[in-house]
Amino acid sequence: MPTSRFIGHLGFTALVIAMLGIFTSTSRSAPVHPVIALFTDYGWEDPYVAQLKGAILTIDPNARLVDLTHTVTPFNVAEGAYLLDQSSEEFPAGTIFVAVVDPQVGTERDPILVETGKGKFYVGPDNGLLTNVIDREGFSKAWKLDKPAYFRSGATSHTFHGRDIFGPVAAHLAAGTDPDKLGTPLSSKLMTLLPVKDPSLAGGVISVQVMHIDRYGNVVLNLRATNDLAPKLKEGNLVKISVGKENYSGPLVKTYGDIEKGRLILLYSSGGLLEIAKNQGSAAKELNVQPGTVIFLRP
Repeated sequence: MPTSRFIGHLGFTALVIAMLGIFTSTSRSAPVHPVIALFTDYGWEDPYVAQLKGAILTIDPNARLVDLTHTVTPFNVAEGAYLLDQSSEEFPAGTIFVAVVDPQVGTERDPILVETGKGKFYVGPDNGLLTNVIDREGFSKAWKLDKPAYFRSGATSHTFHGRDIFGPVAAHLAAGTDPDKLGTPLSSKLMTLLPVKDPSLAGGVISVQVMHIDRYGNVVLNLRATNDLAPKLKEGNLVKISVGKENYSGPLVKTYGDIEKGRLILLYSSGGLLEIAKNQGSAAKELNVQPGTVIFLRP
């Protein structure tokens, strides 16, 4: 190879290496935006989820979006509060959650931003949806979202605050905007929280409430494995189950396959809550229950 061409080749190679070094350095030093996790009752059939995402990406094209669920039972704030708490638990500090189950959208209920004791941010309506999250993660700060400069540009709809307020505020927050610029500080005492319904014991009978029914038909109850009443249910023992005038029974076991197919069982789920299940069947259908139903357990 001629000397001039060889030197030219070395020069080109050096230039490529230098450029790669610049790109690598830039990519390493570039700040990583926090995840924006989306949680709604919008469903997948309509354009609402897509419009929410579009509003976020218009403000922050580098946003990292994650779908938690969009299939919360429409308007069911209590179910949403349970599912949001369970869905958000494993996410790291700094995650921003856009949580929308909002039957009172457009009324006097406030749009809010909450920072929990775990350092996570939740944007949504002040209607009790954050009750379980705050109970588990603790409360740090809150803001009433009353700064239209950080809403979606143009007119704000009375019926779609997810797209016009919650999503854009989350985008600005993820892009580095100070939360104090997004709204007015709000005391936790002024926030709406759902009444906490704890299990109770009377006459040897434990009263529990249905929190959620999953797609398998498992009936999730509000009794945690850490609750003082939990030791009254002994693993391997038969538990009598009363729903209204109907009576059932099932043993407390470790996992679904510990009992024959089609049998009712009780067990503590991966989330630490007691559930009534049916091995490869729907306990919810057999018991004919729904979120909010009161069930009595007799050890």
